Amino acid sequence: MKSSAGFSLVEALVVAAILFILLAISIPFVRDVRSLTRRSNCDQNLIRLAIATQSYADDFGHLPGGTFSFNANLNRPSSAEQDLSPEALDRDEVVRSLPEGYHHNWISSLLPYLDRQGLYQSIQYEYGVYSEANRLPREVDLAFLRCPAAAETQLPNTSSYVGLHAAESNPISPLDTGVFMLDRWIDESDIADGSAYTIIIGEKLSPPEYDLGWLSGTRSSLRNAGTPINSDIPIETYRDPLFVGGLASHHAGGASVAMGDASVKFLSESIDPSVYKSLVARSDQAEAVLEKPTDQ
Repeated sequence: MKSSAGFSLVEALVVAAILFILLAISIPFVRDVRSLTRRSNCDQNLIRLAIATQSYADDFGHLPGGTFSFNANLNRPSSAEQDLSPEALDRDEVVRSLPEGYHHNWISSLLPYLDRQGLYQSIQYEYGVYSEANRLPREVDLAFLRCPAAAETQLPNTSSYVGLHAAESNPISPLDTGVFMLDRWIDESDIADGSAYTIIIGEKLSPPEYDLGWLSGTRSSLRNAGTPINSDIPIETYRDPLFVGGLASHHAGGASVAMGDASVKFLSESIDPSVYKSLVARSDQAEAVLEKPTDQ
């Protein structure tokens, strides 16, 4: 006999089983909530970067350059006053993802619009990114450049976010088809597809040993649409300094991107490659293909 206030062994086991079932049901739910929260926070980082890009363009009349070489004329006001014909550009001038060269990039240009005016002023633009003069700013870790889903694997002073330099898989050069490229600025009139139909910023993953930091205008802060999203890239591929790579994230099934109008979309890793490339190229009628599913 058991007292009316007590529990039998069977009743205790039933209660334990119910609690176990409830716990088993709740764990995936909690995991999903955490995943959605991380993705939402990641989207907010992308929106912040895209709005900063818009603010920069409002002030200067053009978007920031993707990356620069020592030979760049940093005083060029906009593409409207440049000779952008292939004949006028150096076809052999490309970016090599090595810790050498000038390589100041679009992210550093946006710092005053990201409430980091002091950091911007500490960067010595007369020297290259990798010089001792820029060691301290280069080592600064910026929280808004870190996707929460990548927090456990991403090195300090690196960026989860990259500008899009080209639709195809090619080295970063002045001839690129995206919005951020080498030694060139473009204005909104150069984005013939319209800012709402052009990806400007996305997410990246890369082997830590090959990441040169957020200040480096190499594949560390620029990518293209030449490889599918979340592609499994062999580590040996990164040994080629001309290899750039594509977008990737720790989010299941795809990666988030910011469009030129500061809206954010989640692109499936199974997106049609032609649609993906059209959304990165700035002037190829991407509006016509945006109707195809890109956010599921």
